[in-house]
Amino acid sequence: MSLPVSSTAERRRRPLTRGQLDRLRDALEQGATEVSARPLLGGVDTATYALRLGRDGGEREVVVRVYQEWEKDPVAAARDEYAVLTAIAAVIHSAPRPILADPSGELIGTPLIVMSLLPGAPLPPTGDDSWATKLATALAAVHATPLDGLPTDFPREGTPAERLKRMLEWGADVRDPLWDTAVAALTPIAERVRPNKPTLTHGDFWFGNTLWERGHLTGIVDWDGARIADPAHDVAIARNDLALLAGPRGPEIFIDAYERIRGPLRELAFWDLYCSLAPIRWLPHWVEGYTELGLQLPLAEARARLEAWVANALGRLGGPA
Repeated sequence: MSLPVSSTAERRRRPLTRGQLDRLRDALEQGATEVSARPLLGGVDTATYALRLGRDGGEREVVVRVYQEWEKDPVAAARDEYAVLTAIAAVIHSAPRPILADPSGELIGTPLIVMSLLPGAPLPPTGDDSWATKLATALAAVHATPLDGLPTDFPREGTPAERLKRMLEWGADVRDPLWDTAVAALTPIAERVRPNKPTLTHGDFWFGNTLWERGHLTGIVDWDGARIADPAHDVAIARNDLALLAGPRGPEIFIDAYERIRGPLRELAFWDLYCSLAPIRWLPHWVEGYTELGLQLPLAEARARLEAWVANALGRLGGPA
């Protein structure tokens, strides 16, 4: 994610070669006579393709997720995401089903996993309250998942202070006073944040990781960040995204709908501010992802909305506005 935007997009959209397609076909369906791939848009990290396998009597499509060389440990990422997805698919009906893992990269030369292709496509904000309400309802359902259906070794997230420490190790791409302001407010209180009851969390819940058909949310994808953790983190990720996409109303519609189902959350101002650190650092990449999904959001406007959202969170936190 630290690559220049254009370079990142081009490398994530690199076509699969004929040899790579043939090896995937043989591993997935040896009777297939045709194989082709098209990139799936959105996101800013892994390369994701819809792979079509054709044979006499029909065809099927699956998703191939390829882990790139710029990731910290693509072998571990492929192995770990496949294990997480296997556990998630057992308890969440709207998640993809795992099909194959190749963390060693034998098939195409780089680690990958294969999963089922869910129907639908990301649906950008529609301008009415029902869209944000449906988004919140879907996340509330994820957080209601019984934890006893997950493996005992399912990943768990650390404390707010530990999470903040990891984020600060990344630092900002460039010196940014907005980053410095947020960090100055978060650091002295991170140890005192009161936790919400842990739930299953998605870890990257924004509209680009949801699928819709005829106005209804039908699936949730990209579960590699799933953890047992504080649900306020998931809620704050979604609220940050909504603040960038549609201004201050969207986050309020979202939290009102969520809390009607799940009840009030503690320390939401802390989590809203914490989750603003990611777009502060990677805002051009986020805007690139929006553009690929059909949203025209100028970078300057996204920055202005982000600054307003940080000021909002600081005000609720009691820090400087």
